[in-house]
Amino acid sequence: ILILIPFYPSREDLCKGKRRNPLHDYKKTGELMLIKVNKTLEVKTKLLNTTEQCAKRCSRNKGLSFTCKAFAYDRVTKRCHWLSFNSLTNGVRKKQDHAFDLFEKKDYVRNCIIGKGAEYKGTISITKSGIQCQAWNSMIPHEHSFLPSSYRGKDLRENYCRNPRGEEGGPWCFTTSPEMRHEVCDIPLCSEVECMTCNGESYRGPMDHTESGKECQRWDLQRPHKHKFRPERYPDKGFDDNYCRNPDGKLRPWCYTLDPNTPWEFCAIKTCDVGILNSTEAVAETTTCIQGQGEGYRGTVNTIWSGIQCQRWDSQFPHQHNITPESFKCKDLRENYCRNPDGSESPWCFTTDPNIRIGYCSQIPKCDESNEQDCYRGNGRNYMGNLSKTRFGLTCSTWDKNIEDLRQTLVHLEKLSFKANLDLVLFFVCEDSCQNCEYLAFLSSKLHLKNRSNCGYGQKTKHKNSNFYVFGHVCLLFQPK
Repeated sequence: ILILIPFYPSREDLCKGKRRNPLHDYKKTGELMLIKVNKTLEVKTKLLNTTEQCAKRCSRNKGLSFTCKAFAYDRVTKRCHWLSFNSLTNGVRKKQDHAFDLFEKKDYVRNCIIGKGAEYKGTISITKSGIQCQAWNSMIPHEHSFLPSSYRGKDLRENYCRNPRGEEGGPWCFTTSPEMRHEVCDIPLCSEVECMTCNGESYRGPMDHTESGKECQRWDLQRPHKHKFRPERYPDKGFDDNYCRNPDGKLRPWCYTLDPNTPWEFCAIKTCDVGILNSTEAVAETTTCIQGQGEGYRGTVNTIWSGIQCQRWDSQFPHQHNITPESFKCKDLRENYCRNPDGSESPWCFTTDPNIRIGYCSQIPKCDESNEQDCYRGNGRNYMGNLSKTRFGLTCSTWDKNIEDLRQTLVHLEKLSFKANLDLVLFFVCEDSCQNCEYLAFLSSKLHLKNRSNCGYGQKTKHKNSNFYVFGHVCLLFQPK
């Protein structure tokens, strides 16, 4: 029998021959500062350009007279505040401050372990059987050689559980019971602190290593692997630090790795027992309408917006795919009903048309639409309502943000010849890029614009009998009358 045990390399091993960003050792909390009430606690400040520079000095304790446990970075003045304490220290209070980001060393603030727990520096001080730990600098009731002075850097403070030699079993301590010399402490593995249900899309636990033991890359960094999952773009995906997540409907949580040769790997997250459902995982199931992005839709609509029949989820014809009922057991992939198993904009399906792989079921109404719906006459020229979201729930950008683009567009339209007798059938403002304009045009006008490379300011893309214009952030679509 071959048993595979993940190997978790030390930080020293990771740094050999590679430049590892020290920010991976920190838990970030935005817009928060720590204020010391206990005046004996130490702080040192200095102007530095980046949080990475701050983290490097804190990790190495370079130029500091104390052990750095956290730092706060002032984004306005670019000043780093190194702290001899963290949010769990007595004599400290938290203060909301929009100018600061707080970074705390994970080893000091989390009560779970990775691998053998050699880096654990938490404050648990009770053994597995409930016995109080003996202080490391005490010889009563048990004499020993594990003195703080002999194991510098291992944080043998007070009577906290530690694993100074990185032994099997995890952190331990000498006990205050004369009958029990030492015992391991009951500190959970980070992979088991929070279990996952279904495919773990709503997993928000603290695991930051893959199933093979590779350390995860921070979601807010683009090194060593560039990616699209920036926390500011996906605020509801739980992209905290470098913890395992499942933002795109994969089989289970995963992360980008710090190994340049391994872009990403799955994480070994404990599965919840049958019948247990995380509160963050629960979605409101509906059958006649959709809430939010429709991830809880369980109705029987089986065509896309244009009327094309959906392909069965358990079929691989005409389109092959890996979103099967076996892989997504809790997504109710029955028959050929519209579903949203991967967090898309709305329920969708593979189609039975070989030329159209997927289509959205945008004809399903929204549950939160009131009976007295906003409406308009004709082409909506006189509409003065308050609706500020697109049909797929995308928030509209403000008009004043794009007023310059609008002015340029109007000037350009005055110069256009309308000899072809065209009608304006689509007009919208894109907040992000012309690629999003094309995507919205595809969704809203039922056009499939294949050539995205031609999209740019003042350029035109033609498709069949339509003319699609992009002027900066403003998109216009004309069709013959």
